[in-house]
Amino acid sequence: MKQFKLLTLLFLTLVLTYSCSEDDSPTLPLGDYEKGYFITNEGPFQNGTGTISHVDETGNVTQSIFKAVNHEDLGSVVQSMTVHGDFAYIVVNNSHKVEVANRYTMKNVATIEGADIKNPRYFVVVGNTGYVSNWGEALDATDDYIAVVDLTTNTVTKKIPVGEGPEDLLVDGNKIYVNLQGGWSQNNKVEVIDTGSNTVVSTLEVGDIPNTIVKDASGAIWVLCGGKSSYSGAETNGKLAKIINNEVSFFDFGATDHPNNLTLDADKLYYSLNGKVYTMSTTATELPTAEVSGLDGFYYSVKAHDGKLYTTNAGDFKSEGSLKIFDLSDNSLKETIITGLIPGSVVFQ
Repeated sequence: MKQFKLLTLLFLTLVLTYSCSEDDSPTLPLGDYEKGYFITNEGPFQNGTGTISHVDETGNVTQSIFKAVNHEDLGSVVQSMTVHGDFAYIVVNNSHKVEVANRYTMKNVATIEGADIKNPRYFVVVGNTGYVSNWGEALDATDDYIAVVDLTTNTVTKKIPVGEGPEDLLVDGNKIYVNLQGGWSQNNKVEVIDTGSNTVVSTLEVGDIPNTIVKDASGAIWVLCGGKSSYSGAETNGKLAKIINNEVSFFDFGATDHPNNLTLDADKLYYSLNGKVYTMSTTATELPTAEVSGLDGFYYSVKAHDGKLYTTNAGDFKSEGSLKIFDLSDNSLKETIITGLIPGSVVFQ
């Protein structure tokens, strides 16, 4: 009897030990690029290829990660990248495609291309559906559209006609707001797509050449419009449009001011203008009159995230660019990172 009890005790001890070891087993990493953030690099406009850089949580930088994993170039020009679920959707403008890769390993899993992807620009996801802004033929102002993509098959199922020059897209519930920047001519509209019917349900007039769009915590949508430049022959001032329930109000810039790079962190908007960075509260009633000290620079892109400002510089557009990271608590420069050629955006996971 004593021997039986000892054997039983030994068995229970082994079971408990095994169970604890199972519970305490470390979680395996999902891939080399699980943590950190990405930088899209456009690459040369005519010849060559764009690339993706990765910065891990310790600040280590790895260049050209897509090519390193897949042994092939992305193509020309890497316009934008969207991370959703387990996948990264990389929009390659001049090569007329969207590369779909595992976000953790950067292994290519599909390519969205063909007659229904023509000069693509930006990509957003609603449920199992992707939406890609396309310029169509560059010289045709009437063939621009949003391609609707079934993400279970990575195929285009529909094209939604829109006005000239669809650029970045903003998802707001069952609506998608589309900035219409224009092409050879300039546009001044934001079109709203209902994702239930996949049709344009309203068109809002904003300022000339809307370049960036964000949504704040209160639900207000902000559209920064650069205005027509002097070389257009009919210069117009920039505007910051605020959209609430499809009602548009405006903040007007000076007659020759052409702002760019609107971004949002918490309750503060940031944008660049004339080599300076400005900030304003989302509850402000007028534009700021003074820039943010310490953040000066003619930046190619600006992205606020988690209390930091990420600014890219394309340099001479022929060699490696750079990324500067500022701490917005004191506007101090925390880090400078070398990127690929023409760093277009910083993409967080």
